[in-house]
Amino acid sequence: MNERKTCYGKMLPDFAHEHLNERNHGKAFSVLVKSCGIGVQERTLLAKPDEWEDCLQCPDYRTCYDLSMAKLQLWKALQDFD
Repeated sequence: MNERKTCYGKMLPDFAHEHLNERNHGKAFSVLVKSCGIGVQERTLLAKPDEWEDCLQCPDYRTCYDLSMAKLQLWKALQDFD
């Protein structure tokens, strides 16, 4: 059986557990959503170049990337349900 790193499928932040005013980290990217009062005042995305390079060198890169993107798309789809 293929042993996976603990970061497998976690290149992107886990948007299901996002908290306002706290940086939400994935392995290669992080986001920060700032809010004070009503609405969101700022959204920032931070790429982590060294971590991204580490991801690119990983033998599981392609499937890890696919899983990370699938989780993001599914989370987006869940947000669109009325």
